[in-house]
Amino acid sequence: MARWQRPARMGLGLFGLVVAVVVYTAIGERRTAAPVARPSRLDPRSIIESAGAAFQQFRAARQDYVIEAERQLTYEGGATKFLGVTVRVRNRGGRDFTVSGREAQATGQQEELQITGDVVLTASDGFTVTADSGTFSQADSTVRVPGAVAFHKGAMSGSGKGMTYNQASDELSLADEARVTVNDGAGRPQTEFTSGAATLARHQKYLALEGNVHALRGGEVLEADHGLARLSNNEESVTFIELRGNARVSGGGAFDSMHARDIDLDYTDDGATLERVALRGGGGVVMSGDGEGTGGRQFIGDALDLALAPDGALTAAAGRGNVRVDLPASPGMAGRNIRAQTFEAAGEPGRGLTSARFTDGVEYREEGRARQPSRTAHSAALRLVLADDAVTSALFDGRVRFDTDDLQGSAAQAEYDPAQGTLRLSGADAGGGPRVANAEIQIEAGAIDVTLDGPAMKATGTVKTVLRPQTRRSAEGGRLPGLLSQAEPVNVTAAALEYEQGGKAVYSGGAALWQGETAVRGDLLTLDRMRGDLSAEGNARSNIVLETGVSVGRATEIRYDDAMRRIAYGPPAPASASGLAPASANGSAPASVGAPAPAVASQLSGPQGDLRARRIELILAKAASRLDRLEAQTDVSVRLDTRVATGDRLTYGTEDERYVMTGIATVPVRIVEECRETSGRTVTFFRTSDRIVVDGNEEVRTQSSRGGPCPPPTTR
Repeated sequence: MARWQRPARMGLGLFGLVVAVVVYTAIGERRTAAPVARPSRLDPRSIIESAGAAFQQFRAARQDYVIEAERQLTYEGGATKFLGVTVRVRNRGGRDFTVSGREAQATGQQEELQITGDVVLTASDGFTVTADSGTFSQADSTVRVPGAVAFHKGAMSGSGKGMTYNQASDELSLADEARVTVNDGAGRPQTEFTSGAATLARHQKYLALEGNVHALRGGEVLEADHGLARLSNNEESVTFIELRGNARVSGGGAFDSMHARDIDLDYTDDGATLERVALRGGGGVVMSGDGEGTGGRQFIGDALDLALAPDGALTAAAGRGNVRVDLPASPGMAGRNIRAQTFEAAGEPGRGLTSARFTDGVEYREEGRARQPSRTAHSAALRLVLADDAVTSALFDGRVRFDTDDLQGSAAQAEYDPAQGTLRLSGADAGGGPRVANAEIQIEAGAIDVTLDGPAMKATGTVKTVLRPQTRRSAEGGRLPGLLSQAEPVNVTAAALEYEQGGKAVYSGGAALWQGETAVRGDLLTLDRMRGDLSAEGNARSNIVLETGVSVGRATEIRYDDAMRRIAYGPPAPASASGLAPASANGSAPASVGAPAPAVASQLSGPQGDLRARRIELILAKAASRLDRLEAQTDVSVRLDTRVATGDRLTYGTEDERYVMTGIATVPVRIVEECRETSGRTVTFFRTSDRIVVDGNEEVRTQSSRGGPCPPPTTR
């Protein structure tokens, strides 16, 4: 080694040591580095934990939904937990939805999320659902809540248990304890529904209710087995309610109650006012009363339809199948009910129903009141005019039958005025023409007007009547004239009839009365069953059958006075001291009193002979249907076989068949028999003998002459 190499090596070594010292001095003592801190873990079982996680699902290149979370935990097997989770679903059923909660768990593919803690579902239109827990299924876009749930949107809110909400169809279903409330514009509950289960179909705008349906709407209480409420477009009003199965409605302004198998309630678009009601299946409606003790109208039928004005007044009503309408009684007005198979009614706001028509098997009943019996009517059809629930007029049509306690009427048509108590029967159909009957009389005519309080009747057009024999019901005023049998009916025909209370009947226009062979005819015939009197006026004729024989008479007027047992033939004349001028049937003087009597002789032919006089009277026995005596006055002429007697007055007694005829000073009695003539002031003769008694008078000479056979007439 060269001498310079050794020092060189030593220099290099020293230099290296110096460098090392310098470096060591510059660096200082070596320090130990602190270990790096690991992130904190929420669940030691998780294999991956991350913050601010987001998961997106795409379908057909479009975002289907997004899951956002404050923290995400992933476990072996693919299970995932999200904390502070929010699920955003786009365009399901035309709306976007957000579901959020404190925590969610998902399967490996995030097809289903189990969300718990303050679960909120919100739709883009403001519809919101809240619950404690729920499940979101991506496969069918459905949120399910097993427990309690609440929802709201605008004026509508609800709650229940066991919710299923399908975002695609936008339908929310509650399995139990469903409750839905719709408020009015002021925020007050307008309609409240409760039921066992419910489905809110938001696209179709209806709420379906199942099981023990109960609803409150103002003062109304609605109940049914099932129900459906149709909603306005903004879902803030109920515009239609369907009640199905044991449907009932009570309370409210217009109605007291309604019931049927099914009821439909149609409201205005704002849901504030009821417009229409339809009832099906044994329906019944009771309208509200007047608040002063008078009940409301009632409607019953297999099917009923009602329409209401904003003030609650009925403007239309219709019914089908076993219809019944009850109109309540009120002070001064009897209660009424009408039954039929169909009916239709119309009305006006503020007035209610103003008219109604019933068809097919109509039955009308009017309750009885003090001094007024009940009234019933049957017909094929009925038209009513109404005012304030009262019937102001009724027109019955087709096979009409009208009955009161003591009167029956029938016709093709009947016009009834309840306030006036009048009835007009007219027209003929398969059931016949107008007819009226009570205990005293039966009437058939072209038209009959009846005043029921009485009754009083007027009939026109070929009037036919049957006067019925006296019965217990007619005992006070049902007597037939004493010249007739009390046990047999009497027939009377005329052109017109006026029948008054108490049994007085006035027939006019070719009137004819008959019972067996007994008959009385005249232009005007009056019969008073209270007094038992009978009169015929104007071309009067009679055929009287008595035990003493048949008498045929003719006169201007024929009158029978039952109290005096007298039949009078003659002109109307004022009462006189002789008693020969009869009173009218009602006891007053005849209408023709004071008028000159027409110079028409009365005629009577019978066992007493052929008699003519200005006035003839038959006096009947008090207790038998036989002639007791006969009297005639003024221009008297009687023919007995070949005997003819004339004078001023005649009295005939049936006991000894004695005729007593008197004359006046200027006109003596004359009796001519064959060629014998007898004259005198008073002449008495007998029917069964030739005996004649002439009572002389100093003023009038009597004479009698008789010869052989009458000489033949002198020839010219």
